[in-house]
Amino acid sequence: MAEYDIITERHLAAADKLLNYEVNNQKLLKMHTSTAKTRLLLGGKRSGKTTWGVVECSWAALGIHPYLDYPDPPLKIRVCGVSNEGVRAILLPMFMEWLPRHAIKKMPTKDDMVMILHNGTFIEFKSYEQDVEKYEGTERHICWMDEEPPRDLYESNFMRTISSGINGKLIITCTPLHGLNWIYDELYDNPRAVPPAVENVHVSIFDNPHLSKEAIETIKQDPAMQDSLDSVLHGMFIPKSGLIYKSWDQDKHVIPAVTTPDKDWLLAIGMDLHDRNPHGILFLGLNKDNVWTVYDEIYEQCIISELAEKIKAKLGVRWPPRLAIADTSLNAPQSITGMSEAQELASKYGIYITEAHKDVQSGILKVTSLLNPGVGKKPALYITENCRNLIREFKHYVWDEYARRKDKYNPKEAPRKKDDHLLDALRYVCMANIVYRPPGWKYERKPQTASQTTGYFLGKKPK
Repeated sequence: MAEYDIITERHLAAADKLLNYEVNNQKLLKMHTSTAKTRLLLGGKRSGKTTWGVVECSWAALGIHPYLDYPDPPLKIRVCGVSNEGVRAILLPMFMEWLPRHAIKKMPTKDDMVMILHNGTFIEFKSYEQDVEKYEGTERHICWMDEEPPRDLYESNFMRTISSGINGKLIITCTPLHGLNWIYDELYDNPRAVPPAVENVHVSIFDNPHLSKEAIETIKQDPAMQDSLDSVLHGMFIPKSGLIYKSWDQDKHVIPAVTTPDKDWLLAIGMDLHDRNPHGILFLGLNKDNVWTVYDEIYEQCIISELAEKIKAKLGVRWPPRLAIADTSLNAPQSITGMSEAQELASKYGIYITEAHKDVQSGILKVTSLLNPGVGKKPALYITENCRNLIREFKHYVWDEYARRKDKYNPKEAPRKKDDHLLDALRYVCMANIVYRPPGWKYERKPQTASQTTGYFLGKKPK
């Protein structure tokens, strides 16, 4: 009898996909071992990301995770998909395929999409089609979202993982097909999106050993797939609405930081002032070759007195600033001082503002021409690596698009008003058409070369 039991166990083990699961590659293994609060697995189509999610949740549900120290069962797990139909047709069958049948006590029904295991763990299935109110409730040890979730649903899931002292985990597995959305802004290209808060990994379709080269070539050759190849094959974010500064190249335009600005630079400050948003302040230097270097930045929400002190500290011995450019047209008087930000900076702190040229389209063209002056010419605009917020804005700055029926209208010709404060400040300076003058240079009007009637320079010396 004992021998029969051993043979039976061996047969069961051989038939159990979960016990025989092998991680395809080191990228997926990294995500299985990550202890970050939110794990973002960005994968190309057919890269194995959904299978990874099913296995991760199944390991935790059964209390057999080989890498992470999840609490002992019973666990409360939430699995979310794009649509009700997709959850029933894809996610639920995959769990039934990977979980041992003898571990399942109750199967989900049409009216109750909850799977209960014999160890007490339950796995509930939800879709993004449901209202956010349906996502409220008690704590969850894992909330897995397959494909890009709406932000409000992510936030609701996040709050479920911190209820009652539970240090739950959030998982997003997706092929980023919706451009530079909130996931890109907040969970991917964000200086704070690092462990232990967030960890992300890209897994490519080429990392899946079960796909043939012929199948991949079929995808690459399909004409309708060309605009999304980076996303479909490699799980990369692509700007669906179109990057504005397409000539921006971080390898070309970003240079090492400088401790102090060159003594021969003409310094200028670009200012995008706000009441409720962070102020965007850029510090630029223009050399004798009329090449700009953005060497420092301030991106912070603060009162004007604090801002003035921060600018003063940045300029050091080059205080006070000789040239500060800002858009003052929308600066309303502040309730405390009765003055606008620009008026307060000038009257109290000696930072005199030159009104900015506000034509956005012309400004974009000007910045573009500095980034790429032409074939064979070097850029006339560089950014030092310490200006992290400006660099991030270059990568996020896209044309606005219609929320619905995009195919019905011509593309919008205005930038999306998000992540642009420092780029606005940069545009103000570039549009001023400043010509290099050495520090300390002063214009001296000589009476013999000026018209006694108009006072303007005539260009001719009197005989």
